[in-house]
Amino acid sequence: MEDRKLIREIQKGNKELLNVIAEKYYDDIYRFCCFQTGNPVQAYDLAQETFLKFIRMADRYQYRNLKGYLLTIARNCCIDYYRENARSIPGVDEFPEEGREDERLAGLELRECIQQAIQQLPPEQREAVVLYYYYDIKLREIAQMTQTGVSTVKSRIRQGKLKLKRWIEEEEFK
Repeated sequence: MEDRKLIREIQKGNKELLNVIAEKYYDDIYRFCCFQTGNPVQAYDLAQETFLKFIRMADRYQYRNLKGYLLTIARNCCIDYYRENARSIPGVDEFPEEGREDERLAGLELRECIQQAIQQLPPEQREAVVLYYYYDIKLREIAQMTQTGVSTVKSRIRQGKLKLKRWIEEEEFK
């Protein structure tokens, strides 16, 4: 069932369909929170909080892009978490992948390098890069989510990409 129909049914009182939305988008929200916090345990808590907030507001939902809306809630949960805990963002823990051992290790190394590089970006650039490249969110939607202009989002992505490229090249030659 498409998102609009799910939302209409939920707003008519079929609250069981909230589970369908949670199942459909949980992995994306969790990964986003992992990128933001670098902590899988905290990301789990923030993803749960995201869906709890959505459940409380589902009757008033009028957004066109449900995934973007959920990512906005997740973003705000992460911001609140950092405000409350005044923490800097650590590196992202690596999760094992399947495949041939040598390819898997090379892939893990590259993935770890990229994730470390992403963690080095300033928060605004990291957020824009992650939303754009990992979640395929459109520039206009990122601008709405971050309450900035499209040109600001483009600039953050461009600057973030350049910093990532430099950081990875520096690591490669170490």
